[in-house]
Amino acid sequence: MGIEEDIGAMAVDIDQWLDKKAPIAYQNSDTAQDWQRISKITEEAGEVVRAFMNLTGANPRRGQSGTLEDVTDEMADVALTAVLAIQHFTKDWSATEGILWNRLVEVWQRMPDRYRTE
Repeated sequence: MGIEEDIGAMAVDIDQWLDKKAPIAYQNSDTAQDWQRISKITEEAGEVVRAFMNLTGANPRRGQSGTLEDVTDEMADVALTAVLAIQHFTKDWSATEGILWNRLVEVWQRMPDRYRTE
């Protein structure tokens, strides 16, 4: 099994686990679970901002603390949370992967040709 299959299997497993561990009040409401997955992306994005503020010393009460690794780890959390939210809606890793690849290609195609390494 290649790394791509491993990633897909892990995403499916995590998605199923998150569905099973949804708060009791959400378990009978698909919409509540949808909102929980989407709003989690925003929560994680806030953690990126906080980590960057710590790194740059933007909060004078705290001074400069944290590392670039803290920032990049939080950004990875945002990316993974978004991927898992897509998986929540598709329930099909191939569809999730297709959405990600299609979007990447769309963004890449919007770049001026001089920046592409085809």
